[in-house]
Amino acid sequence: MGTVMTNAKERSNRMKSLFGNVDSAELAKQISAGPAVKVGSGAVKSMDRAFVAVEEENDRLREQLSGSEAIVEIDSAHVVPSFVRDRLDIEGDPLFQGFVEGIRESGQRLPILVRPSPDKQGYFQVAYGHRRLRACQILERPVRAIIRELTDDELVVAQGIENTERANLSFIEQALFAATLKSRGFRRETIAAALGRADGKLTYISMLIGIAEQFPAELIARIGSAPSIGRPKWEKLAAHFKDGRAPAAAQLIIDQVTSTRTWVALPSDQRFAALMNALEHKAASGDRGEEIEVGGGAVITAKSSRSSTLITIRESKMPGLSAWLIEKLPALVDEYRQQNGETPMR
Repeated sequence: MGTVMTNAKERSNRMKSLFGNVDSAELAKQISAGPAVKVGSGAVKSMDRAFVAVEEENDRLREQLSGSEAIVEIDSAHVVPSFVRDRLDIEGDPLFQGFVEGIRESGQRLPILVRPSPDKQGYFQVAYGHRRLRACQILERPVRAIIRELTDDELVVAQGIENTERANLSFIEQALFAATLKSRGFRRETIAAALGRADGKLTYISMLIGIAEQFPAELIARIGSAPSIGRPKWEKLAAHFKDGRAPAAAQLIIDQVTSTRTWVALPSDQRFAALMNALEHKAASGDRGEEIEVGGGAVITAKSSRSSTLITIRESKMPGLSAWLIEKLPALVDEYRQQNGETPMR
């Protein structure tokens, strides 16, 4: 995630500011009281790794929590996610199912941090502990939580601490998170803090926002987190878009690639690669143009670049069609603008 918090002391201080005053001795009793995780010899390796990750998280956070705020149990169905999404697919994490099984076996050892929901009376909004919350919801059991009044800024910074402490967001998750916060009016300084940018430099935040705004958010959701795809490849893909939209020819390719069963079955990184390969192939073959059959043996050739499209009609195959289209073109443009919610020019 770029530059993150650089030392344990800084992380510890930020955690203490979030969780306030939790009695560390009492918390240690509650943690140690839970049964040990038992993994049978036939358990899959991914579950073993997940249990280890849970224990490491417990050890780290046990040392960081301090104070006297009460830990309470809340109906997990009455806790909603943060108002801004960071991770594109929690349940798509291959270790998440093992995490759920760990909580099923040992219970929830560490509390989550929530605030009263500003929109729904009797509900709460999670700031820290999204995976623990989702696991409790899947298991249909209450979630143990600390309730605190938090501003919107404090809540998104808490999310940033969670991601920095546990596992980095992928590049595009960072970018989408930053762009979403910007669209909700957050200052770049707050966005930097939420992404764990200890250096305070805002150029990285501006770059993230710029790349995210090149793509339709719906397309990013289709691709997914693409954890192995970094900035250079996303910038290369962004070259096929302008102001959040793809040219008509590129959009046709996107629709064709993303609507197949093969696409849906692919891991996120491979979905990105499939789309990039299709668009790059289209760009490489652009000089030849695309032939569109219009019936009766007639073919119209459309040759597209990133800035324009050239349509060629053979008069010998469809005499008079070119003149007819030119005559109809103003009305067709008006119809196009109306479909896109624009005011016709005439």
